[in-house]
Amino acid sequence: MSGNVIALFDGTFDGFLCIVYEHFYNKITPILIQEIGREQPSLTDEFYRIETDSSHAARVFKGIGDKISNEAADRIYRAFLSGEDDKNMTIFRYILLGFKVGKLLDNHLKEDCVRGVHQLAKRVGGEAHLLKGFSRFVETDSGVMYCEITPKNDVLEMVASHFTRRLMNLKWVIHDKRRGKAAIYDTESVIVADVPNDISINYAEGEAEIQELWVAFFHSLSIKARENPKLQRQMLPLYFRKNMTEFQHGLKAVKARASQRKITNSEQGTEATTIGLPENVME
Repeated sequence: MSGNVIALFDGTFDGFLCIVYEHFYNKITPILIQEIGREQPSLTDEFYRIETDSSHAARVFKGIGDKISNEAADRIYRAFLSGEDDKNMTIFRYILLGFKVGKLLDNHLKEDCVRGVHQLAKRVGGEAHLLKGFSRFVETDSGVMYCEITPKNDVLEMVASHFTRRLMNLKWVIHDKRRGKAAIYDTESVIVADVPNDISINYAEGEAEIQELWVAFFHSLSIKARENPKLQRQMLPLYFRKNMTEFQHGLKAVKARASQRKITNSEQGTEATTIGLPENVME
């Protein structure tokens, strides 16, 4: 293919690996990689749509592990979960360099793509680690534990993997409201499904009072003379706090939040929307 090529893929990790496959087997070398539906119009460049083939993706991923390292394969996957707009070409160049230099890839820190992938993977891993401690669950009237998160990176599956071990005996839902999807666990297996953001959550009896106790406990530990807002923001970024119970101020705020969740679409003339769970999960 002659001229400048912009590769289009479906946004999945398998789809991205298929671009690498196309490079080696069909000599496609894109100058940009964009998701289908989010491409930018161009008068001078040619768009090339790459279909996702799981067998091709598996072949590329195995090749990365064999010819570079399993650590590099894991780093590539984590970097791909980043929310950064310019990640695709950085990861693509990193993979091509890896197939060229082999197991010494991560020693080439003078290369922008190597430093870039390391930084992307580190940020993704760091955010997933923080959410293991900063995720807050509430008990719903169906007995399912529900948690809202709004991460900058697509770390839902990484966080869910942690809680399948941490809360293995409870049914729970972790809802990524930034991306409109949720991890749903039924004490045996976890699935990730698209879930609308305008769902209605009804608290279990006594949940609001338990939240108020937690808020009171949090504030009772604070020593006014030793407050350090700057250090607190470094350890607990502000964007986490809107989903954390302890940063709700007082019983009125907690109850108001509970009441807001109980507002259903039926009060507006339509049927209520509930969590889109399989029936056996809610039992």
